[in-house]
Amino acid sequence: MASVEAIHAIGPADAPHRAHLRLSSSLLLIPALAVLGIYALALAGLLAWSLYPTGKIGMPQTGAIGLQTYARIFADPLFRGAMYATLRLSAIATIASLTLGLPIAYWIVRTDSPRLRAALIMLVAVPFMTSLIVRLYSLMLVLGNNGLINRALQALGLIAENDFIPLIRNEISVAIGLTYFVLPFVIFTLAGSFRRFDRTLEEAAQNLGADEVVTFFRVTLPLLAPGVLGAGTLAFVLAGTAFATPLLLGGSAVRMIANVIYDQALFAQNMPVAAGLSAVALVATLLCLYAAGRIARWRRIA
Repeated sequence: MASVEAIHAIGPADAPHRAHLRLSSSLLLIPALAVLGIYALALAGLLAWSLYPTGKIGMPQTGAIGLQTYARIFADPLFRGAMYATLRLSAIATIASLTLGLPIAYWIVRTDSPRLRAALIMLVAVPFMTSLIVRLYSLMLVLGNNGLINRALQALGLIAENDFIPLIRNEISVAIGLTYFVLPFVIFTLAGSFRRFDRTLEEAAQNLGADEVVTFFRVTLPLLAPGVLGAGTLAFVLAGTAFATPLLLGGSAVRMIANVIYDQALFAQNMPVAAGLSAVALVATLLCLYAAGRIARWRRIA
């Protein structure tokens, strides 16, 4: 900021000094650009594997360049199932996290009780700062066949003593784990949107006869749509790229695209397929971000 103010303070006669300050400011971008450049080269190298029919880690690619790997990916039921499962579970986690996160974010920003606000922030921040592996293993203790939920149901007599409800190693546990993973991101994003909201619009609606429920759904929620859209997009992308959650909670019963990429790269030693699946995941993420941007732009124009 100081360098920008110095540039504006320099007169036309000091053009060399102006150019020197601009160069000095540009040099600050070099470390970040270098890191991004390395990442781009690594990503390009990975995606180049998808154009070859065969190849292993540490060995050169062989065969004619083409799109045969992508044809294999979309023709194989295993890979199609992983992509469908990823989209389905990501959508479930996004909807669930938005449903749970909206009232919590609303209370964090709008409550008049400092103790309640601090308690809600701690409720969200503690899982957010805890290792994901620790959170997943804690969920396994809760959802397992001998976990807290099944034992509570047995104690209440709702199920037989030796019976249990399968809540783990299936899509139910993965959906719960993904929701638990993305929920703090959603709450903090929505809380930022609530803080920027003009409360006089709600007061005007209530002065015209609307109660709190009508005001929230007819005034507050529509005006918060950009924040909700941003939080939903973030949740969908994070859930779609999750690896540890389906691995620990889903096991071999639930295979999302990140797990299939891992298996193909390290166990099957099929780098072209792993790279092709990575490209599909990358394109899906970019399409999701593009769609969110178009919707936000359309709302601004409207």
